[in-house]
Amino acid sequence: MAQVLTKSLNDNKDAGSPAVAFHTFRPGTLGSKDVLVRFLAAPINPLDVLVLADLYPVKPQHHFQGEPIIGYDGVGEIVFRGAQVTEVAPGDLVIPSKFGLGTWRTQAVVHVEWVQKIARPADIAFAAILRISIAPAYFLVEDMCDLKPGDWIIQNAATSVVAQMVVQFARKRGIHTIGVVRDRDAAEAEAVKQALHQLGSDIVVTESEVEGNAEIKSKRVKLALDSVFGASARRLVDTLSPGGTYVQLGFLGGPKGQLPLNATDIFGRVLTLKAFRGTSQMALRTPEEQTDMFNWFVSRFNDGELIMPRLGINRIDWDSTNPHSGGEGLLNAVKRAQKGELGQRKQVIIFK
Repeated sequence: MAQVLTKSLNDNKDAGSPAVAFHTFRPGTLGSKDVLVRFLAAPINPLDVLVLADLYPVKPQHHFQGEPIIGYDGVGEIVFRGAQVTEVAPGDLVIPSKFGLGTWRTQAVVHVEWVQKIARPADIAFAAILRISIAPAYFLVEDMCDLKPGDWIIQNAATSVVAQMVVQFARKRGIHTIGVVRDRDAAEAEAVKQALHQLGSDIVVTESEVEGNAEIKSKRVKLALDSVFGASARRLVDTLSPGGTYVQLGFLGGPKGQLPLNATDIFGRVLTLKAFRGTSQMALRTPEEQTDMFNWFVSRFNDGELIMPRLGINRIDWDSTNPHSGGEGLLNAVKRAQKGELGQRKQVIIFK
């Protein structure tokens, strides 16, 4: 029997329900252009939490008993293919080709257009975060502005998986990074700073250490990447050099935050403000270019030139052989993600 997590249509938010339901089912029969995918790993992303809260514009495209199947990133293996499928074969590793696939399930029968074949990485969890964590980090470095060797990027939420990948892609181009992390006790802050320095971040500071920081002011900061918004975003804007670019890619500090601007920001320093959408950047590349890009990521990972983030990964086992033992643990993992606590590690479901 296969298993699936769906967005419950009968959740009781007042009772603290995680708004997710656990089901068992038998996969459907294959059509001529369908494939049977056995999922191997899938992350619980902030994007998934937005989907559960009906705050994300791209809705789940697959349902079970009328309830949306959650999970927009992940990796699986082809088990069977329909008679007319030539794009993939049994044993091939695949990731979603677009948002809305629904990866929080052990198996799925889907049209072949929903999956994209990739090379096999040394760690399956790396493949599970390709589309929503690794590719966006690459786009942020490559697409947001014209960065040159010696330029600097500043980013908050620096312990996030995306931020840690930004550091790695930037270093490959001779671009320096400044990481901003939330305030915490001195010992923990020092441990986090050390880990990010080891990853390659040139400067690491806490939020309270940004304002008036002489070392940061001396750098040519051309790109600010904001995942928090509000007061933290304003501090990033203040560090930008003339002609710099501010990019908003999240609002971990809450959607009600504000970013005050003044005439000096726009007219005086000629700053550019942008919103980031990974789907828009992905759409700039053809399917063939996307496949080549993902395989390049995997190749660099297998060669040791890219590494899994040192911070922020927590693996959650999904025991597909026991439909009852894993359900409660998975629901609790989703509930932890929904709380959105600062410093929380990214959870990756590993299907056993």
